[in-house]
Amino acid sequence: MRRVLASMLLMLACTACAAPEWHYEFDSAIQQARQQDKSIVVFYKDPLDPASSRVLEYLRSPAVWPLLEKKVRCTLVPFYAPNRKFAAQYGVFECPALIVVHPDGTYHALRSPQSPEAISNFLSTAKAPGDRPATNLSIPSRIGFEYFNIYRRAVEKARRQNRPLLIVYKWWVDPDSSELIRRISRPSVAEYYSKAVICILDWDHAPNRFYVSRYGISGYPALIWVQPDGSVRTLKGLPSVEQIIRFANQPGVAGGTP
Repeated sequence: MRRVLASMLLMLACTACAAPEWHYEFDSAIQQARQQDKSIVVFYKDPLDPASSRVLEYLRSPAVWPLLEKKVRCTLVPFYAPNRKFAAQYGVFECPALIVVHPDGTYHALRSPQSPEAISNFLSTAKAPGDRPATNLSIPSRIGFEYFNIYRRAVEKARRQNRPLLIVYKWWVDPDSSELIRRISRPSVAEYYSKAVICILDWDHAPNRFYVSRYGISGYPALIWVQPDGSVRTLKGLPSVEQIIRFANQPGVAGGTP
């Protein structure tokens, strides 16, 4: 009897381990996706809708689950207004629907999925780059802009995803450096750098001083804006909010190579 009970408990434990883990808020899904450099699959569903229930069963099927396993998974319901706004950015206004958000910020959406085969085909073919979302800055979020403090990792990601690279050079005990971080983190400013990989480098780490010297930077704080075509521009000192925004839109010039 004990052996049978132990076997049952082991089976339950294995089943729990194999079951897909889902986030129920977009902030936590975005955070994990950024940390792991993964795509997000958003299942937009209405728990009272039979069609949503059928899609949930499709997602649990052996044909579909392996295609979800390596992605960050998030379930959102329409009863919470920020969820509706979040889905609307991707052209989704009704349940059920699936949205794949790629690490480069682009997306693919499947509205009214009808079968496991349709879902499998969608998940297999939804590759970056996709469409650009209609960004809605009114959506409440606890997530700030994405950044790295390792130069080489940031450069590699920017190259791989063909995205601009913004380097913020600072020193953690310098008041102007702290104020620069606060200014660039404002939603009204961060939107201008939303497509960039952001790398924050501190002066007191010697290799960082070498990296920024390639762009003609020797003091902090400073901003270095590197475009995918290799053009570079820099902004030294503590700029105003308006200067930071203008900096994002100015044409680049030939500069150092990451």
